[in-house]
Amino acid sequence: MSSLTECWTELITLNLTENKLTEIPACICKLTKLKRLYLNGNKITFEGVPSLIGKLQNLEVFMAARNSMTCVPDSLCKCSNLRQMDLSSNQLVALPASIWELKQLTNLNTDDNPNLVMPEKPPPEVKGSGAEFYNVDFSLYNQRKVAGLKPSAETMPQKDKEAERKKLRARLRIKQAQLKEEEGGKQDSNKFLKGLSEYKEDSGSVSTYLSSRARLNQNENQDEERKEIKSKKWTDALTKPALDYTELFPDVVNGSVGQEEGLYMWRIDNFLPLLLDDAVGRFYEADCYIILHASQRENLPGLLYDIHFWIGAKCEIDKKACAAIHAVHLRNMLGCDNRTTREEQGDESDEFILYFDGDIEVLEGGSESGFFQVEETIYIKRLFKCHGQNNILLEPVESHVDSIDHRHSYLLDDGMDIVVWFGKLSKLTQNKKTTLFAEKINKLERKNKATITVITKYESEKQHVFFSMLEGDPSSIKEPTGEKIEDYEDTYSVPTPKLYEVHLGVGYLELPQLEFSVNRPMTQQMLRTQRVYLLDTYTDVFVWVGAHSDRLLRAAAAKLSGEILKMIKRPATAIVNTCFEGVESALFRSFFHKWDDIVAVDFTRAADKVIAPSTTEGKEEMKVDLTALFIKREPPMSPADCTEYREQWKENLETMSCFVMEGKNYTRLPAGEQGHFYTENCYIFLCTYWMFISDFNDDLLEQYVILQKKQSTGKKKNEDGYEDGEGGSDEEEEEEEALVCRVYFWQGRDASKVCWPQYSLSSFRAKIREKIGSKMPVEDERCFQQQESVKFLSYFNGKFIIHKGKRPGNNDLETPEPRPRLYQVRQNGNILAQRCVEVGCSSLLLNSGFCYILKVPAEKDGDMCYILYVWIGSRSSEELMNASIEIGKEAFDDVDTVSVLYEGTNEPDIFWSAVGGRRPYDNQADWMDVIRLFRCSNERGYFAVSEKCSDFCQDDLSDEDVMILDSGTDVFVWIGEESSDVERKLALKSAQLYQQHIQDLSGEARKLSIVRRGKENLKFIKLFHGWGPFRARTKNSS
Repeated sequence: MSSLTECWTELITLNLTENKLTEIPACICKLTKLKRLYLNGNKITFEGVPSLIGKLQNLEVFMAARNSMTCVPDSLCKCSNLRQMDLSSNQLVALPASIWELKQLTNLNTDDNPNLVMPEKPPPEVKGSGAEFYNVDFSLYNQRKVAGLKPSAETMPQKDKEAERKKLRARLRIKQAQLKEEEGGKQDSNKFLKGLSEYKEDSGSVSTYLSSRARLNQNENQDEERKEIKSKKWTDALTKPALDYTELFPDVVNGSVGQEEGLYMWRIDNFLPLLLDDAVGRFYEADCYIILHASQRENLPGLLYDIHFWIGAKCEIDKKACAAIHAVHLRNMLGCDNRTTREEQGDESDEFILYFDGDIEVLEGGSESGFFQVEETIYIKRLFKCHGQNNILLEPVESHVDSIDHRHSYLLDDGMDIVVWFGKLSKLTQNKKTTLFAEKINKLERKNKATITVITKYESEKQHVFFSMLEGDPSSIKEPTGEKIEDYEDTYSVPTPKLYEVHLGVGYLELPQLEFSVNRPMTQQMLRTQRVYLLDTYTDVFVWVGAHSDRLLRAAAAKLSGEILKMIKRPATAIVNTCFEGVESALFRSFFHKWDDIVAVDFTRAADKVIAPSTTEGKEEMKVDLTALFIKREPPMSPADCTEYREQWKENLETMSCFVMEGKNYTRLPAGEQGHFYTENCYIFLCTYWMFISDFNDDLLEQYVILQKKQSTGKKKNEDGYEDGEGGSDEEEEEEEALVCRVYFWQGRDASKVCWPQYSLSSFRAKIREKIGSKMPVEDERCFQQQESVKFLSYFNGKFIIHKGKRPGNNDLETPEPRPRLYQVRQNGNILAQRCVEVGCSSLLLNSGFCYILKVPAEKDGDMCYILYVWIGSRSSEELMNASIEIGKEAFDDVDTVSVLYEGTNEPDIFWSAVGGRRPYDNQADWMDVIRLFRCSNERGYFAVSEKCSDFCQDDLSDEDVMILDSGTDVFVWIGEESSDVERKLALKSAQLYQQHIQDLSGEARKLSIVRRGKENLKFIKLFHGWGPFRARTKNSS
């Protein structure tokens, strides 16, 4: 038939019934227009169906009744137009699960197959995992697997598990049938011998017995001869070669790979297999891979191995050969009796795709061939200034601090180090898109091996990373002073690029310019693979080389590009970039309309606006990190450990001087006010303490070395030749600590934002640096209200009180009218994070799990005085109760009397009157043991969830992100006003995933609620310590 198929290219119907065929001729797969195939009444087995039958995409009818097939290959299910299939009267034991993917199949006949077990029909696609949600798989099983957790039996996808079990059972039945056929002859011989012995006993004739015995021996000899003549299986002829596999598969030889169930992957690198750390479904089209799947045999000891080798569409021939050879070596070393399976890009088997949960990602590029020595890529450090918001434009500028403008964001490309820097007045949308562009560069040009560092306007400690890579002094950069970003108009525009096609004329070169306009923009389709093009963007010149272009064209284009670069005056940063077809840079692609085939999503816009129809076909999944949702809550520190830390920090503290900012003046704080803070004020604390030199950061260590050099120059040498304080003892070895001065700048929630810049530029800070800095290293630490470090809190011995409003001073013209003040004493996570914060004076905010202090104004002998009540909740801890009583008796000096009230012991009427009357309030705070706050953000360039520490407050709710708050009974999704549509959508799916995870662990269902900024309900507000109104935000403010 192989010769006839060449003439049957237009054949539609083929009838091969009743021909005693044992296999379908492979040449049939060339009949691509075949619609009807009849194979009834033959002896075709499972092995007789060609693996390439899936190429018959027009096949509609497949009739194979009365054959000997035990299973149907997966490749047949790739014939997507199949409408009728007759498999009756076979020996079927299983059908592939992909049979359900034949949407056009209306008639399937499987009668007279008693051992057939139909595969379970897969459930419909889960809502929330398609293109609308950026193809992210939010199933609990998958996300637990990504997080490194062992999936539970409940979250295991039953359809995949059952399909695998049925496949194993089918294989076991086939092997049992083969064993039964081989043992059939032995059983017949045993029966014959048994009958012969009975005949001998009955007849008693010796001669008859001897003649029968002779015939029996003759039959046995004939049977042995038949067994020798009978053809052996192909595996029986194989012998394991005497090879040393240590260099090929060292991890398999030493037993670290292949001894447990799982998936292992090797990439062919320089003729040898290289074991990959993670076996994920990500392949490069110019590489070849070997995949080993190890699974437990059902009801049998040992492991079952399946070996595949994957061939990329653009890989070199040496990789293809090595992948096939080393796959056989791996099989021989493991002692497998099965064949290795070849998988080609775009034509992978369903079993292979199932290893990676049905999702395979093929990326451009790959490692170099073993035949060629390719030099490592030399990257040129370039700094790009970003313009625009909707369509971001990158302007190459000099790598100098003079190029920095706080109204823009910048991208610094230094090869394997990519830094994204946000100016103090840069817009949020521009920042997000700059980060996205950095991700594109990493994925397209660096194979995801580059390190991306994102430096926001708030991360002052990371600023040196960016400026150390630039030339010039960072202090010369003009700081923004009172300038509003909405008043700034970015007038930068990209000069219209010019695209030229390189032609070879008769004895000369032609360089025609391609025409395009707004209605007909420059697209990728303009670039033909047989041509070479020059793209002049004024800031750069690009040479695009087609894969099938002539060598002379390439050489001519390289020469012309240099001449074009020098033809007109250009920026000093202009260079010639060479781009080859298929591996173009992200910067080159940005000049073409809708050339964005790698990162198919925009992190700042709605999904339905950015996902084009062509990009959804590949179902590329957006990168997400939800690991924090599955990590257990950090256990609280024990009271004994907290006390030990507090005493140690207080012991190391030498001195502490306190100042308060009042306008432009810095007033020393009286001793009685230390520990009292007001939300509209800023405070400065000069703390000198002992610190191990080994714990110094770079700044402190540099200051310490300079001070030591200055001190050593003033010392005189003693009689022994040593400087004073040196030699003759072990003092030098014992001096492991040094005095350090840390300046804490505490800023209240309602204080002006100009206080910190005012302090940074003040003469007061300069004097501190001058006087104290000459004796010991000095460092600044900025603290925000209720976001202080536990070390700073420990200096106040638990008496840390925050009042609302402004500190009353001696210069105030008007004395505020006395009013009742209610304070809540709370410990967030441990006793070190203990604060006494003023809250709204309402009985609705009381809780039996906390303690409260009520300060009520009263008159005594015609003078104003205050009465202090310490209200002890019935379910508050003993540590909190003792701390509250101590604060009430010692921290408030302006009160006349202090009364301790225990909940439910007839509180006086003046107490309830001061808090607005007795009303229902919460009687427990068990949520303090389980409460967690998560932040959902795209700040890293991809969606990630991170957890805040247990000591969180209202100011941790970032308006640019979405937060998830778990109270033990409810899961709240708090939405910031400036959060993107992507963050909101994926955060909601993450909250639902977290809800399922908690229910699976504890069996408790938690209610999901959505909360918007400024519209929080009382149930949400009570979970925070000292909730207050949000500050009014101006446009584009942070």
